[in-house]
Amino acid sequence: MTEFHALGPVEVLVSGRLVEPGAPKQRALLALLVSQAGRTVTTDVILEALWEGDPPPSAMTSLQAYVAKLRKILEPGRAPRTPATVLRTCPGGYLLESGDADIDVHRFVAHAEAGRRARDRGDLRQAMREFDAGLALWRGRPFAEVSGVSCVVPEVARLEEVQLSVVEMRCEMLLALGAHEVAVAELRAFVQSHPLREYGCELLSLALYRAGRQADALQVLRSVRASLSEELGVDPTVRLQHLTQRILNQDPDLDWRPVSAHPTRAVVEGARGSLRRHTAVLPSAGGTAEDVFVGREGAIRQLTEALAAAEACRGQVVMVTGEPGAGKTSLLRRFADRSGVPVFSGTCAEHLTAPPLAPWAQILRAARAGFPHRPVPEAVAELLDDAARQPAADIPQLFDVIGRYLTGLSRTGALVVTLDHAHRADPDSLRMAVHLARCVPRSRLLVIVSCRSDEVQVLADPLTAPSGEQPPQIELRGLTPRDTGALAGAIIGSDIGAPTVEGLCERSGGNPFLLREMIKLLVGEQRPDDFPAAPVPDPVREVVLRRIEQLPRPSAELLAVAAVAGRHFDIEVVADVASVEIDTALAVLDSAIAAGLVDEDERRLGWFRFTDAVVARALYETTGRMRRGRLRLRIEAAAGRTWAKERPAVERAPAATFPRT
Repeated sequence: MTEFHALGPVEVLVSGRLVEPGAPKQRALLALLVSQAGRTVTTDVILEALWEGDPPPSAMTSLQAYVAKLRKILEPGRAPRTPATVLRTCPGGYLLESGDADIDVHRFVAHAEAGRRARDRGDLRQAMREFDAGLALWRGRPFAEVSGVSCVVPEVARLEEVQLSVVEMRCEMLLALGAHEVAVAELRAFVQSHPLREYGCELLSLALYRAGRQADALQVLRSVRASLSEELGVDPTVRLQHLTQRILNQDPDLDWRPVSAHPTRAVVEGARGSLRRHTAVLPSAGGTAEDVFVGREGAIRQLTEALAAAEACRGQVVMVTGEPGAGKTSLLRRFADRSGVPVFSGTCAEHLTAPPLAPWAQILRAARAGFPHRPVPEAVAELLDDAARQPAADIPQLFDVIGRYLTGLSRTGALVVTLDHAHRADPDSLRMAVHLARCVPRSRLLVIVSCRSDEVQVLADPLTAPSGEQPPQIELRGLTPRDTGALAGAIIGSDIGAPTVEGLCERSGGNPFLLREMIKLLVGEQRPDDFPAAPVPDPVREVVLRRIEQLPRPSAELLAVAAVAGRHFDIEVVADVASVEIDTALAVLDSAIAAGLVDEDERRLGWFRFTDAVVARALYETTGRMRRGRLRLRIEAAAGRTWAKERPAVERAPAATFPRT
């Protein structure tokens, strides 16, 4: 019997003995074959995966050598010139036989299904045993060496989604058994890593309520409402909304009632002991559109290098920037999952009225939980024990205490602090970040601050290090076509054609949030061939219009006219139709350029373009049909007048982006 462990870096056991799979590319080959066990993997796919799309002329020779070495590892007793039975050659590629192999992926899924069945029939302790056995198999990201390969991404997403569901079901069992405090501890870590999973938030709220913490339970529900509105533009489910009202009304049906037998001490202590093991390996990707993570290898690499510097006592502040929906929060979660060091996170709320230093209270609370044996300064304890009121301590003195506490925790090893959505932080929270930036250079503390692109300079100047160097900035741009295809494949569960990928990239500009919403159309009734003509999804339209609402009114009105002209537009024509002077139109356009909605065409004087086609499309669809028709007539007339004049480096307008009305 050969055993393969793929829920983490690939491992092989032959006859019960752990064997070394070989060099990195050989390990990656084995991980790829295990991920597709029982199916042929073509040589083209293998070469693409091992050499990242650029195989050298000698790649096929190297591949054959890797296969030969793996066969010796997997079948050490096979006689010379006898056919291989584990790793076989097939027409066009190679196949790893799964019939006689024990693969931990299959065992995990079996435990998950057995636990679900036990839960459904009311055998809570058996369900706990099955869930614990399944989660114990996880050592990291599935098929870690090849998790980003397009044919592996859907399987990774499926497994991670099952894992997250198992963690939720396990916490559901803890609540049913009356272990509310244990459930709170597990669910806090889970919800912090996956704030958009509404069932996890529901369980945490219920656990807090049953533990006598009604205010904290309501805060969780307010936070998930804000996250869903900010990141997805949607409201919580009716179930969550009803839970809020039931907690406010102290509905007696929410109280815990014993099952047939009370939980034994062994069950509760076993759950408590497994807390760190289970929550430490939770990946940030899931099977839902909101959780799937692809690409960003360069950004992860930069953050990893910054962490390595911090481990060498060269702590620093790093900024992660991008337009709304670029994936800043997702990147921070992914890095936290992969960092291998404690990560303490704080998020600046937008829709909630947060007390001063609220995100730092989140960070300090996580630090206190992560280092329970380290004394907490009195000023910090006061802040955490009553985070809803104004800090009693002198603010500058409190900054010093917090700075010394966090840098002191890093003396024994590197730590990461993340401040997400810093562009909406309260003044005291920003001043705390500035203070910490001056404390970290000789520590093992890495501070990551995320903000919108248009707020970078406002934050970068205050965060400048004592040496005068501004913090490094990692700007998240649009996903590449390759990453777009991988994202779509992971969400849909199958590959999509190149024309559809091009259409997705063109309309979204590679913005991950916009892409996810558009890809959902492909899951429903929308035919891929018709995709470029599909209307903008409602959540995307709401996000786009919120960005437009932040512009001065003259800018928004000018963009509405420009959207009817098309994604590419001549500002002189648009100004004529809008009845404004060209100098005024150019000045008005500056705010749209600063917001990242429009940029200038470098090749054609006087021409501009919407950075994302979906922005122009959303504005176009928001304008009434009759008004669009009248505007088109005026645009055509203005274009005739404008283009009849001599003007250097001007070309005729491209074909209209949108259908005529």
